[in-house]
Amino acid sequence: MLPPPPSHLGALREGAVLLRRHPALALGLAVLAMGLSQLGPALELAAGAGPSLLLQPLFGFTGLLPLEMYFIPRLQAQLDAETLDLPGNPTASWREAFDGRWLLTFLTRLGLSVAIGLGLLLFLVPGILVLTLFGWAPLRMLLRGDGLLAALKWSQSAMARHWPRILQAVLAMILVALVYQVAASWALDRLLPTSDPELGPSALLRLKHPAFWLFNLLGGALNLWLSCALLALYHRLESAVQRPLGS
Repeated sequence: MLPPPPSHLGALREGAVLLRRHPALALGLAVLAMGLSQLGPALELAAGAGPSLLLQPLFGFTGLLPLEMYFIPRLQAQLDAETLDLPGNPTASWREAFDGRWLLTFLTRLGLSVAIGLGLLLFLVPGILVLTLFGWAPLRMLLRGDGLLAALKWSQSAMARHWPRILQAVLAMILVALVYQVAASWALDRLLPTSDPELGPSALLRLKHPAFWLFNLLGGALNLWLSCALLALYHRLESAVQRPLGS
């Protein structure tokens, strides 16, 4: 009887190792994330929008768009090239490869996010299935240069075989993020009692108070770690696909 395959939870530690390869770059990106996070309340004030549970995350997403669209994928491409130096993303020319792929990768990621969101909103299970089966397609396109259909097919085939251990590691990452979010929300509630607990602090308060800048800095660092941990998990999945089934 074959022993059970090892867990992929080590990807969480490997993500931290990857992030420490370039401490100055990581710090700079965390500071950038902090600044871009503050664009959300600034855009709310500029638009004259009142308190809204719908508009707050929309403006927040708009502010973080440069980070999610360009800077984090660029970091992933750089770390992948330095770690593996594969023909699809060689160390010597990863910048050129990234420049030719990042826009299509982002559009694919955006399209998948819309499909997943609609699936979760309307039927729940289809959204989870789309995320589970096709969630690796944008990273595959970015790092290995696959076309859209080839990347979707690779992601579906890989996850159909290896989803239990991959899902276990992803859930562990989500748990870390949730613990941080709960802790940050608890601390902000104690620091900044608000008269409207449903809508939270005003845009002006979120823009001016140092606590929000601090927690946005920590949140940016957490987001970078999650991105590196997902890269490490992708490397593990790629390696598992190359091995014979059952080995």
